[in-house]
Amino acid sequence: MNRSILIIGLISILLTACGGSTSPAATAVEGYLQALSARDEALMLSYVCPDYETEALLEFDSFALVQTTLEGLACEEVGVIGEETLVVCAGSIEATYGSELRSFDLSEREYRVVNDGGNWLVCGYNYIK
Repeated sequence: MNRSILIIGLISILLTACGGSTSPAATAVEGYLQALSARDEALMLSYVCPDYETEALLEFDSFALVQTTLEGLACEEVGVIGEETLVVCAGSIEATYGSELRSFDLSEREYRVVNDGGNWLVCGYNYIK
């Protein structure tokens, strides 16, 4: 019995060690989207480049008067171009406009993220289809 528990424990450790961890760039995008959905403006702005603040605030304002939830959020790093790390996400932002539910598919965007002195910041996105 003790041997079975030990074997199961070792397998769990190995599977955890083999599993990929989320990159800092992907974590920054997830934080940005969570703050956006929670309508936490200060937190959201802490995840964006200064040059992207205006666009981020416009996106924030578009969700200001609706209820939103994040569904199935999972982001991953997919490449690097110059100083930008590219991140794509699965999931959606579900927004309720009165009695109408709208779904915004996050997989249609490729986020551009940069490392600014150890802080990973979202600097915009490109639409992908």
